[in-house]
Amino acid sequence: MRKIIFIYFFFVLFFFCKISFIFSEETITQPQYVLGKPYKIGKIWYYPRENYLYKEIGIATVYSQIFDSIYTKNREKYYRDKVSAAHKTLPLPSIVRITNLQNGISINVRINDRGPKDNLRIVKLSRKAAEILEIIDYGLVEIRILSILSKQEYKRIRKEKTDISNENLEKIDDLKKPFVESENLIEEKKVVNNKEKNKSKKLLPLQNRNKKDKLNFKRNTIPPVYLKIQIATFNNFPDASDFKNKFKKIYDKIVISLNIINNHKFYNVRTVPLKNIQEVEQILSIIQKKGYKNAKTIIERKK
Repeated sequence: MRKIIFIYFFFVLFFFCKISFIFSEETITQPQYVLGKPYKIGKIWYYPRENYLYKEIGIATVYSQIFDSIYTKNREKYYRDKVSAAHKTLPLPSIVRITNLQNGISINVRINDRGPKDNLRIVKLSRKAAEILEIIDYGLVEIRILSILSKQEYKRIRKEKTDISNENLEKIDDLKKPFVESENLIEEKKVVNNKEKNKSKKLLPLQNRNKKDKLNFKRNTIPPVYLKIQIATFNNFPDASDFKNKFKKIYDKIVISLNIINNHKFYNVRTVPLKNIQEVEQILSIIQKKGYKNAKTIIERKK
């Protein structure tokens, strides 16, 4: 008897949980503008905020293949075949320009989720975004926010429009051209009579703007970059030198570099340039396991 009651209770509980889950999925369909509270990954804090001057070089990763049709942090749906990405601190949604520093391909990407959940990488790409950028598992990228387009997305959300527009993102049919010299890729259609010509003149500014927003695939000439790991920073050279001598037991290919900011000297203990991302991950993991949790990847353009 007790066994029957227990089975009945379990069935009822499962039924109500299932109904609750379905109901919650149906209600979470309204996209939102989200910043969120500060949060911690390992021992590092991240502070979401509006930053329309944001620009950063770092390592990108890619969403797992198993994820699809899931809700993002601002209640949009993630699809593998749509161009989107996750970022740790930018407002959701934001439009950013992402450039693959290993092949020069550059596209606009919609940020609508939080991630990646590690301190090494700075952005997590949808499968489609990674495919266009020609990134398989991870790659070296530069991100800069497109403030005007990001603000337009913010206004759409505030107007409570549930249909998320892709006008700032890629049309796959237009990305078949492998090499592009200009972002404005559409030529104006020839008009037959003067009336059509006059109409086209009036609509020209808006048309150009929309075309530039939609067709933004570009291949740039990218200068080489250095990959380094910054281990620690000191206010004076003797402390930096002492640290360097002690640290050689862990990893000996390190140097001291001087940075002067507002007439103040900072002595950075860094590794020599590393070969690739795999080597960076391997050495950074060793350094952090030895207790240096604030060690981070530094990417510098070669002059």
